[in-house]
Amino acid sequence: MFTCVSLTRPRNPVRVAIVVGILLVGVNVLIWGGRAQVNGPATIQRNPEIVTLQPNESDELLPQGEVGAQLRANLTGQIAIDGKPIPQDQVTSDPSLGTIAFDPGPGKDIQEFTKGGHTAVLQWWPTTFATAEAAKARNQLRSYTWSFNVG
Repeated sequence: MFTCVSLTRPRNPVRVAIVVGILLVGVNVLIWGGRAQVNGPATIQRNPEIVTLQPNESDELLPQGEVGAQLRANLTGQIAIDGKPIPQDQVTSDPSLGTIAFDPGPGKDIQEFTKGGHTAVLQWWPTTFATAEAAKARNQLRSYTWSFNVG
């Protein structure tokens, strides 16, 4: 019933060594590839002057949720949502903290966000400039665009 396996020296030891070497290299490549794998969402590259965003890229937001950012100290900015600049009198900001935020509501350009995808643009500049136009004239105006969803 059982067949005996011969443990004699192989006829072509070089061929056996080559096959074993190829197998070892293949196993090592698989192990290295598995360890180098990165799981999770892609890393988003933001300007380091942006401390936080609300909501983050691709986040879900309530229809009456806040959209804004915290910038490094001594920076101020403005927000546009879906291509519409939000007037400064509708934005809550604190230049000493670098915060700027918009809450939709009655009497504002956006009373409530509609369901679906939205795009926000944050423009910011040093507080030494009074307006975005003055900062743009000195090449100090920067911007960041991100998208979020309203559910």
